[in-house]
Order: sequence, then structure tokens, then C-alpha cells
Amino acid sequence: MTLDEVITRFYTSSVQNKEPRIIARQSVKTSAVLLPLTEDDGLAALLFCKRAAYLKHHPSQLCFPGGKAEPHDTSLKMTAIRETQEELGISPHHITPIGTLNKHVTLTGFNIFPVVATLSPKAHWHTDSSEVETAFTITISELANTQNWQTYPLQLAGKTRQLPGYITPHGLLWGATASLVKNFITLLK
Repeated sequence: MTLDEVITRFYTSSVQNKEPRIIARQSVKTSAVLLPLTEDDGLAALLFCKRAAYLKHHPSQLCFPGGKAEPHDTSLKMTAIRETQEELGISPHHITPIGTLNKHVTLTGFNIFPVVATLSPKAHWHTDSSEVETAFTITISELANTQNWQTYPLQLAGKTRQLPGYITPHGLLWGATASLVKNFITLLK
């Protein structure tokens, strides 16, 4: 699937949220992530990060760039773009938001606002930030292939839950990030 095909399918899907504004007193658990679309050898791909192993929260986990909303952010879309610039060094003028997914509430109580955006062909990223160990892409075609997904057991609060996961060369893509990917892929069908 090309990037143009992904954008067209996303635009014609039924999900287009209205973005809530951030109020300075909002919960510290409000966050936003960017689902950065780029091209990899002519195919649409999503850009992912692997968090640094020494971080206190979610060490070594695969994720999208993003983080907590700050009081000075004028919107959650701005939060996602700011965090992407901080974590990967991608200039905001190389990021074009094209829409949003439904808010995602995690099992740990975070409210994640997912922003879908395209990256300009001139966009470059690095992993010089203290939060990111590496960054990599996976094509939409690979992510849409159901044979690439497995179900993994996870112990949470004394209960075993079955969660979808996708093995990458950088580790297991699972949890909230996997849910966001699966929601996005579903919109493209």
C-alpha cells in the first residue's frame, strides 16, 4: 500500500475526532502520540521508537513518539508534535497532521490522544535524545498482515490477559501501541 493510498483510506474512514483543548489543570495522565507515516521503498510505513532501557517508566518498550501534555501546549496535536521533535529531532514543519484516532485509555489509566501525520520526504530523525534508543519503520502492509501478529499472555493486577503482539527486530510491539496500530489498520480496510 502506498502512502497516498493510506492517506485516502484514512480520510474516507468514519473516524475523525474533534480535538479537545488542554487545560492547565488537566490530569497528568493525559498524553498524545504521533503515528508518523512515511515511505519506505515506495510503501507506506509507520515510524516507531524503542525507549531507552534505563528509563523508569516503560523501559525498552516499542512506542510511537509522544508523551504527557504540558500546560503550555495549546492542543494535544501540539503535544504530539512537540514530543516528536524532542524525541526524534523531526522539525515541526516536516510533520503534517492528517487526522486523529479515537482516544485510547490504557490499562494503567493513561488517556492517549493519537494524531496521525505524514512526514515530509525531507524529514530526518535521530536517536540522540535521552529517551530513545532507536527508531525504525514497519510498512503498513507488514502491519496489516494478520499472520505477523500473535497473542501473548500478560499478568496484570493478578489476572492473565491475552494481548496482541508483533515481533520486530527491536523487540515485541504490544500494549497500547499495538492497539493503536490495530485500530489504524482497521480503518484502512
